[in-house]
Amino acid sequence: MSEDVRTAILAAGLCFCILFGGVSIVAIFESGPSTRGILLGGISLAIVGMIMLGLWGAMKNPPRR
Repeated sequence: MSEDVRTAILAAGLCFCILFGGVSIVAIFESGPSTRGILLGGISLAIVGMIMLGLWGAMKNPPRR
């Protein structure tokens, strides 16, 4: 895989995480102080965090040639 394709895929993943995280935060605040909204929002933010950890690891440790 070329470096440009790798960069594009990582950038798309990062944009997805930022968008999904933002939507999750908005949903938490719009749902009010309900336990269900906070729980589901927390789970979605945890998933986004795990995906971002993987992307960060891929950016910091590129494949060896």
